[in-house]
Amino acid sequence: MSLEDLFGKLALTTVNTVSRIAISHATNAAIRGVTGYITQQPKGQRENQELEALQRQFDLKIKNLKPTIDIIARNVADGNKDLEPALELCNDLKKDIDTFAEEMKDSKSNTNDYVKKRLKTLLASVDDSVPSLHLALRSIESPSRQKAAPSKLLQASAILQGTRPRVFRLRLYSLFAANVRHEAAGFTWKEQLAKCSLEYKEKKLKITEDLDDGRYHEEGESPDELAIDIANVNKMYYTQSGALLNIEDAKTPVLVLKVMKTDKTGSVQVKETEPEIEESELKQADWYAVGLWTSDGDEDEEDEDEERAKKALVDQPSLLLLEAVIKLALLEISEQMDHLDASDDLIDLYMAE
Repeated sequence: MSLEDLFGKLALTTVNTVSRIAISHATNAAIRGVTGYITQQPKGQRENQELEALQRQFDLKIKNLKPTIDIIARNVADGNKDLEPALELCNDLKKDIDTFAEEMKDSKSNTNDYVKKRLKTLLASVDDSVPSLHLALRSIESPSRQKAAPSKLLQASAILQGTRPRVFRLRLYSLFAANVRHEAAGFTWKEQLAKCSLEYKEKKLKITEDLDDGRYHEEGESPDELAIDIANVNKMYYTQSGALLNIEDAKTPVLVLKVMKTDKTGSVQVKETEPEIEESELKQADWYAVGLWTSDGDEDEEDEDEERAKKALVDQPSLLLLEAVIKLALLEISEQMDHLDASDDLIDLYMAE
């Protein structure tokens, strides 16, 4: 069983952040190739007008089909295996478009007849895929996802725009390989920063240690800093209690982030026969968990601690707001657009609970 499976079973919400078919980027590359080819041809030719018409038709059809592809990709990422054939169809279509885009880079070896033939072939492929994809979309029997609260969406938008910066006061935990606590599948967490501040800056989460954390520090010690590139956030898990993730003294909610390293891909696996995580496997991704910071003085009182935990289960705006900020930032990164220009459906797709 992988770490993702374990966290997915414990989490209230799981966000698959990298699951979309980048068909828009492939299409844009193909369109640019055709445009570049047309500009190199003598002006006024009838063949150029036909190419421009085919190019526009291809662009519009893909734009109309993209929301359907996005919904299918999201449902497959959420575990709907019945839609995997439809997703394969989407991937095949994208590969065809990528191949055409590569061909268009060498404009000298192409002719008007060949470019028109390829565009017509792609249009036929799109037309052939539409009935199957729409049928697959209708087969989705799960209820509509709960939409994000408008207030949370507005707050997250203000943070991204910089009009209302927010500083999150958190504890930071990180995952490391150990076999100390076998009862929790062999994974354990360490408290990396007892108290820290997190700010959103330029598509990154800037985390700075707060040395006023009640712990011993050397005189003149500099605070630790960490920057998480949101583009590398692969998955998020939100759980009501860090105790479920085997995080000591964490009774309040935590947000878990799987951050892929830039030079590695793949998933981290847990050895089922031996309850420990191989250190080499953790080289593929970093795992962090953040929870709201509370003073250790309050935690000394058991009754107060339990009351605070209960309150956090009911009302936890800060971590959910941080989750919303990351989701909106991922929208901008994945779609290469300002979130203010995104459609309602696209926002709902990223912000879905």
